[in-house]
Amino acid sequence: MRNVTIVGGGITGLTAAFYAERYLPEDVTIKLVETSGRLGGKIDTFETGEFAVERGPDSYVFRKTAMTDLIHDVGLGDEIVRNGVGQAYVLHHDGLHPIPKQTVMGIPLDVDAFKDTTLLSEEEHAALRTMLLSPPDVEAPKTDVSLGLYLRERVGDPIVDRLIEPLLSGIYAGDIDKMSALSTFPQFIEGEKKYGNLYEGMRHLRPEQRVAEVGAKKVGQFASLKRGLKSLTDRLAERLERTEIVLNCSVEQVEEIEGGYRLLTNRGDIESDHLILTVPPRLIRQFLPKVDSDFLADMKPHATATCSLVFKQGDIKLPFVGTGFVTSQEAGVTITACTFIDQKWPHAVPEGYHVLRVFLGRPGADDIVDASDEEIVATALRDLGGLMTIKASPIETVVSRLRDGLPPYAVFHSDRVRALRAEMGRVYPGILLAGIAYDGIGMPDCIKSVHEQIKALAKEG
Repeated sequence: MRNVTIVGGGITGLTAAFYAERYLPEDVTIKLVETSGRLGGKIDTFETGEFAVERGPDSYVFRKTAMTDLIHDVGLGDEIVRNGVGQAYVLHHDGLHPIPKQTVMGIPLDVDAFKDTTLLSEEEHAALRTMLLSPPDVEAPKTDVSLGLYLRERVGDPIVDRLIEPLLSGIYAGDIDKMSALSTFPQFIEGEKKYGNLYEGMRHLRPEQRVAEVGAKKVGQFASLKRGLKSLTDRLAERLERTEIVLNCSVEQVEEIEGGYRLLTNRGDIESDHLILTVPPRLIRQFLPKVDSDFLADMKPHATATCSLVFKQGDIKLPFVGTGFVTSQEAGVTITACTFIDQKWPHAVPEGYHVLRVFLGRPGADDIVDASDEEIVATALRDLGGLMTIKASPIETVVSRLRDGLPPYAVFHSDRVRALRAEMGRVYPGILLAGIAYDGIGMPDCIKSVHEQIKALAKEG
């Protein structure tokens, strides 16, 4: 091995460079190229005055230790903060409903969890209770299935449509009825196989397997950094000693040459015997025409937008004390979720203000993402205005768009990723694929995947 070139300067690419410097021999040349003029990719913290507003992801699941390990590795361990906890809601066509306590992603851990919920009628609650106590005669799937189909057969349509789908779409921005169960929540199926049904499997979940459990912990399950997640990507870049970073460098094509590859870029050709590509699937199709283009073509990302609104405390009256709400598709609004930042991340907001972060864009209904900033703000304010009293305009608005966003993790996703990587080893040896399109959409998933691939590359020599 003589040199390694990393394409993409987001969290995955920066992590690749950081661990490449740790594990690869000192005589290996490392280069990182980034098409834009900044590092960090989807991570970008907007700071104005005393406010720190995330344009991209605002946190990670703390139980996924790969990111915490990286944060400690770069010396930011004392900057870690956990989210504030509180009641969350779901917006349905008839208003806001508290998300029942003792549930994980809307799935009950207790048979009476939905007893007092306003989300279900008495008949629907009775039907759910029967399904939990006398599970339907369905077998745990032996192969991958749609997450929506899997859950509908076990807890029924009302809870899936009114609660589980809004919660999951807030994470994956995907269609639950096309989403892979094994690639998103394998612990559901594993628990069913071990304990006989989904309900018993959920009740026996270890705490570290639980995601977004409501009303169970005083310590939040998500983590961030005091000065925003951009402080991590900034620190990663600062800690790189052997890596040459080239910004504003757009890769136009990848050519095979003897012993490696040549990158054709707007800033000249780059030859390398190993490549680590952390770019969207559409670019992999362009760069590497000999791989399974059908799978890559199917991974079309969902476009989303966020709109952060800063209010003086007296200019808005929130409808409840809590961390925010998600919306069902029957709610009749454009927004998909809203986080009350000053309550979920109080460290990021000074006293006397409310900051609301609104999410927009659903699969098949993402035209709003292409609207102007003014139209996105107006849409957010219109939808919020039906739920709370807004006396004055926000003093600051921050609109962000994610067009190369979250790829759909469709049924058999993991199988197709394994097949893709096996094919890569045959037709493009020396090229690694990493990022949100493959091993999980969370930052810890991306970090863990590329970390493991770098260690494997070091062992190969």
